[in-house]
Amino acid sequence: MNNRALTLSVVMGILAVFFVQSYVTSIEDGARKKFGTEVLVVAAKQDIEEMGTIDETMLELKPIPKTFLEPAAMAYTKGEDEQAIQAKIKELAGYVASVPIRQGEQLTLNKIVEPSIRTGLAPQVTPGRRAIAIQVNDISAVSKLLKPGDRVDLTAVVEVQANARANPLATKLAKTILQDIVILAVGQSVTNNAPRIFEKDGSSTKAPLKMRSLVTYNQYTTVTIEVEPAQAQMLALLNAGALVLTLRNNDDSERVGLAGMTMMDVLGADAVKILPPPPQAAPVARKPAGGK
Repeated sequence: MNNRALTLSVVMGILAVFFVQSYVTSIEDGARKKFGTEVLVVAAKQDIEEMGTIDETMLELKPIPKTFLEPAAMAYTKGEDEQAIQAKIKELAGYVASVPIRQGEQLTLNKIVEPSIRTGLAPQVTPGRRAIAIQVNDISAVSKLLKPGDRVDLTAVVEVQANARANPLATKLAKTILQDIVILAVGQSVTNNAPRIFEKDGSSTKAPLKMRSLVTYNQYTTVTIEVEPAQAQMLALLNAGALVLTLRNNDDSERVGLAGMTMMDVLGADAVKILPPPPQAAPVARKPAGGK
């Protein structure tokens, strides 16, 4: 009797396992039909902060239904050579997170950037135009609230010689010389470059380097804008610098012929309001006819 009961219990247990497995399999089959087959995606194994450098220990392979695959995600089908997949993950070491990536989040190509020669400012300069830096302060830079991509107008305040007879108080002239100009960079912060710098943490020469993000950095003293070559020449004149560098696109090698420029060319008709008229030549005395 005990043997019969034991055998019956074993049979019932096997049947229960079989029914449970059949139920789970049917659920999985239903999920595959609804959400698609599973794929392996590269996901964050831990939180990765913005501008953080990625290494392979921060990443892992994670199976998810194909329906939940994000655009631009790095995904692999099950059954691929695992060693080849791990080699591809190792190639991501050294990349920089352009946005915060949270634990378990899929790693997509639009969330990382690879520092290279083609990053930085030069690729952003439109061919035929120039990038030029302008010195700014808290007042002229709108309380340091400017950021790359903003568009600005440039107003110059020029110290000129007063025409004492016409207007003895008019010693300066304000004129909007450029409008709707795009900002390419503020200080060292550039849109398509990882905005960070490395500096020594302390005064010692052996002090370790510390990374500082430039995303919220507001201690810049220059703003770089994109202008036409002639406009760059105008700004160099207004800056009164002996030499001013302007940046062009990496692939732009066109030579542009430009005429020289004076402050009168910059101010135009408005200069007439304040600058004194040119001196008149003294009349030449004529000798009387027949005189000695």
